[in-house]
Amino acid sequence: MDNFELLIVNTHQVFIGFLLLSFVTFFVVVDGPVIKENWSSNSKKFLLILFPTLAGGLFLNFLGTWGQEGFFFAIEFSILIILSIINPKYAISFFVFLLLSRPWETYDNQLMASMSRDVSYLAMISIVVNKLYNKNFYIRFNMGTFLIIAFGVWLFLSAFFSNHQSLGISKFMEIFTKAVIVFILIQNSLENEKDAVLVKLALIFSILEKGFLSFYQSYMTPKTGLEEVGERLQSIGFLSNSNDIAAIFVLVIPLVVYFILKSKIRPFNWIFGLITFVSLSYLVWESQSRGAVLAIAAIIGAWFFLKINKVKYLILVLIFAIVGGLGVISLMNRSAGDLEGSTSNRIIFWKAGANMAIRNPIFGVGYWGFNDNFSSYAIDGDLGTEGKNMTAHSSWVLALSEGGFMSLALFMSLWGYSLYRGWLMRKLHPEYFLAIVGYGVAITFLSHTYLLFPYIILSLVVTHSKLKGTKLDSTLDYGKSL
Repeated sequence: MDNFELLIVNTHQVFIGFLLLSFVTFFVVVDGPVIKENWSSNSKKFLLILFPTLAGGLFLNFLGTWGQEGFFFAIEFSILIILSIINPKYAISFFVFLLLSRPWETYDNQLMASMSRDVSYLAMISIVVNKLYNKNFYIRFNMGTFLIIAFGVWLFLSAFFSNHQSLGISKFMEIFTKAVIVFILIQNSLENEKDAVLVKLALIFSILEKGFLSFYQSYMTPKTGLEEVGERLQSIGFLSNSNDIAAIFVLVIPLVVYFILKSKIRPFNWIFGLITFVSLSYLVWESQSRGAVLAIAAIIGAWFFLKINKVKYLILVLIFAIVGGLGVISLMNRSAGDLEGSTSNRIIFWKAGANMAIRNPIFGVGYWGFNDNFSSYAIDGDLGTEGKNMTAHSSWVLALSEGGFMSLALFMSLWGYSLYRGWLMRKLHPEYFLAIVGYGVAITFLSHTYLLFPYIILSLVVTHSKLKGTKLDSTLDYGKSL
């Protein structure tokens, strides 16, 4: 293991440590009084013996597999698994963190590689046991659940009726089913408003981890002298692409900034919040992703939309945000040829995607079929310059081209419904509305249709809006200010 790989492993251990510390704090402060009041003395004594014994056994097992190099992994994972057994909200939050952090990409170990699957099983078992114990014999089902399932079924049918049936179904089961499972697990793991904090923390820590590694890899590693001028920010693993990592930073910016603003570090919370916003925005800028820069402008515009009640001022602010975003893009340190080629390729792919849907309006070209069918549907045979790396370069176009018009309608309905639920929580939780707006703009230029990120944030927003104790506001005040 070289020095950079060792740094990555140590970074994983540090951020999992942050996650563990936040979970333990939550357990002591929030769950502790509930357990003290509702559990019998015999139950407390039994669990006081059982859980430390299990944690010790897990620790020894992990340490024996991972060795001294994974010493802190062994401590962290053993305690996190015990917390996951106690309550599914810890299990699903731990699962979300693992899915995004992905320590197995660097820490090459069979036990670590299977950990996300094992924790997903643990989350399912924890949900069932918790519901049986509390006699809550129900599965949470709402419009969000219906839309994600309907979208999934339609995508499966598009693969089934495509000319690449075997590959399409295989990729669907391998990739998109995880998104549906995560969506439903989040919905059924949280019971009250405070529980949503854990999933938010899992999102924040996992993406901040990527931010630290991106910054280190781009600016702290020794230079060879062969780097191109204006080289773009990159990360590791499946988020190594500059545009993808920038979009994920956009997603987390509202969550982490408002987490700081709501903290008890007043009067410094606004200072730290501003520093965090500037730091993450700087990483977005260094990615040189035009879509992500526009997404930052959209977040700023959406924030003013929530704060300003007079339409005439609001319109000016929104125009300023759009013009400002385009102005910032003009300052990017990318060659004119690079920018022109990127824009030209996107237009070519979007036209081809629209053509696929027009000629196959019901099921499109089938799930996972864009790349293979691109050359047959490219307008005037223009294939662009990306060679084998062809993709729709838009989550909306990808849904349309591979699943037809119904697929796009279901996908957009899920986003629209989640945006509406975020709007209902805008007064106490504006971060949700801002995150959906910003990330929604970012994925307009990226193929994130089947990744986990959209469905984690959408499920969290929909679920939180329906939890006990969540205050909603359906009023809209702009009409009186005309």
